[in-house]
Amino acid sequence: MFKNYLKIAFRGFGKHKLTFFINLFGLTLGLCAAILIGLWIKSELETDRRLPGSDQVFRVMEHQNYGDQVFTIPSTPGVLAEAMKENLAEVQYAATYTWNEENLFVQGDKRVKLSGIYAGADYLKIFQYPLLFGNREQLLSDKSHIVLTESSAIKLFGKTDVLDEEIEMISTDGTELFLVKGVIADEGMINWEKFDFILPYKLFFDKPYNSWLQHWGNNGPNTVITLQENADPEAFSASIKDFIRDRFEGSNADLFVFPQSDMYLHGSWKDGIIQEGRIKTVKLFAMIGFFILVIACINFMNLSTAKSQKRSKEVGVRKVSGADKSSLIYQFLSESLLITFFSGLFALVLVQLTLPVFNQLAGKELVLPVLDLYFWVGFLLVLVFTGLLAGSYPAFYLSSTKVVSVFKNQFNGNRKVAFARKGLVLFQFVLATCLLISTVVIFQQINYALNQDLGYEKDQLILVPLEGELPEKYEIFKSRLEARPGISSVSRASHNMMGRSNNTGDVSWEGKEPGFNALFERFRVDYDFLETLGIELLSGKDFSKDRISDSISAVIVNEKAYELITQNNPENSSLDINGSRYEIIGVAKNFHFQSMHQSMEPAFMVIDPAFNFNSFIRINSSSMQEALAEIEGVFAELNPVFPFTYQFMDENYARMYREDVRLRDLAKYFSLLTILISCLGLLGLSAHVAEQKTKEIGIRKVLGASTFSILNVINKEFITIVSISILFGSGLGYWIMQDWLSGYAYRINFEWWFIPAVAGIIFLIALSTVWIQSYKAANSNPVQAIKTE
Repeated sequence: MFKNYLKIAFRGFGKHKLTFFINLFGLTLGLCAAILIGLWIKSELETDRRLPGSDQVFRVMEHQNYGDQVFTIPSTPGVLAEAMKENLAEVQYAATYTWNEENLFVQGDKRVKLSGIYAGADYLKIFQYPLLFGNREQLLSDKSHIVLTESSAIKLFGKTDVLDEEIEMISTDGTELFLVKGVIADEGMINWEKFDFILPYKLFFDKPYNSWLQHWGNNGPNTVITLQENADPEAFSASIKDFIRDRFEGSNADLFVFPQSDMYLHGSWKDGIIQEGRIKTVKLFAMIGFFILVIACINFMNLSTAKSQKRSKEVGVRKVSGADKSSLIYQFLSESLLITFFSGLFALVLVQLTLPVFNQLAGKELVLPVLDLYFWVGFLLVLVFTGLLAGSYPAFYLSSTKVVSVFKNQFNGNRKVAFARKGLVLFQFVLATCLLISTVVIFQQINYALNQDLGYEKDQLILVPLEGELPEKYEIFKSRLEARPGISSVSRASHNMMGRSNNTGDVSWEGKEPGFNALFERFRVDYDFLETLGIELLSGKDFSKDRISDSISAVIVNEKAYELITQNNPENSSLDINGSRYEIIGVAKNFHFQSMHQSMEPAFMVIDPAFNFNSFIRINSSSMQEALAEIEGVFAELNPVFPFTYQFMDENYARMYREDVRLRDLAKYFSLLTILISCLGLLGLSAHVAEQKTKEIGIRKVLGASTFSILNVINKEFITIVSISILFGSGLGYWIMQDWLSGYAYRINFEWWFIPAVAGIIFLIALSTVWIQSYKAANSNPVQAIKTE
């Protein structure tokens, strides 16, 4: 019987070639999109979840209260980990680790810059990355030890078996020698905080300039812990709320723990309340993938039921011959599953071909897991679901055909079927309109963020790290560069303008309300900083070498800070910062040092070049390459050991929106794919409608009807459907995008022209699709049209 079903199916495919092609192509595109999105979602969900014991790993976090604002940060005191391990029985392991730091490593004639962290001895017991070489229990226990990743070992030594090999690191502290005691497999590096090497935290802690790490009122590094198996995370979190306050009376931090495995997807807070974070994007693309697949299935349903009149006699003959309803259902479902099976094979080929492009768009390294049994089980389940969904309505509808009505030629399709088809087309274009409007809004918001006035001039501005001998030779470096015609100004700072870097709440002023506190961003800068970055000074004066006091007790604040400190005392002209008095000599225009997701925060600048390892260079030359060559020449002369590296500030700023740009690009391509699949169905339906109205069109032409009037006969119902879908899709898109825009502190308004622009695009594409068949029918020979009937 199954063989008979296959024969009937293949005969049907050959008889209705256009319908077969549209169904096959539409389902192939839908399955391809679903597979790509599924691989991306799987990658997102598995981040930080593959390591052994990851369910017991927790990040220690702080809620810091400043006035009516609550900042949630992962930065903690440098002594927290050891204190928690010593005093809390629920803690099995605890480790402090720092931010990424780039240093130069030398091995023989190889000089490689690597980025890594300093971490406590328990770090690799908490994050159990697979080790190629080394004893996990002994790693990071000595200040002379270093742990490399597999790729960094190959870069330096050309091999991975490098235990007890000596390696030289050159930093601003000078030259240090380390012994390689462990090598981590690259395959295990699934943590989203990647590194090339790990050095012992004690080495970092004991540096003379890091004495601030010993104070409970200072935050900087991160703390992670592993809880005992019987520990209750929620109860533990509540018990440590005042852990820092008990040790530092002036603290405003509420301590809590959060699962490390949830940090990537859920680690987002606003005013102390957890937000959806990246999981919102995962849900969005899961919905998009499901909708694209459903739209492809709708095409199959619509075209199959549209062809029901021609297949009704086949059903009638089979029923007269003794076929029951269930056998007919099996037949139609087998046809649907067969098309879906072929579509699945083509989809796998298409996925393999498009994965490199998709990876580039998504910033991933996804591969088709052909050796993964779970993938094939999931893929087959998706095929079965798609086949059953696509073939369900036609199967149950056609199998219910009454034999008498068929042979009396009364089977012309009822109103319910026609209404269902129109409803499905309407649903397709609602989704297409919603996706297109979302893409337009995302595109406009990203462009707004990238082209917004930041309060400083990011173009023609480059950042060159001051490393090796350059910090000591900075004045020579600066004077030589400013003597070049293509360079207008040079300065340096501790800040890189790429997000919060150094801040303090220990700021007071005359008129400050008791109990009120605010978090100020601290910029340690050198002279000419405002000029080099192009920051406008609204009032007062810039720092000057001619005034000795400027290097000791002068401060420049931004507008936000000035508004805050003069709110109750308009004449206020000084600040107390960490117990020292500073005179406000100038007020700078607000400038963004965070992305547009965050609101403007109060900030101040002081002259303090001790840790200013970022040099900013303003280029005025029309030839950027010539200016870079001049900078490299001076750099190489003064600092020959280190390779010359630089960053364009406009590119740095754009990197803060990397995830948003990826979202924009993926939404753009998936919305276009949705429209394409929808129009495939529209093409098939318009061909069917034109075929149904062949006799009517022929008679109208004989009676003298114009081509335009005949086009209206076919087009009017599609125009109505598309118009209604634009109305509902626009409302849905507006609602979704209002929620998405709420994640930006500085955002665009939903402009009135978004909807007409999208409506115009949808109408143009949809009507062009319909007119292809309509025009062909309107210009056919009326004699042939009537004869065919």
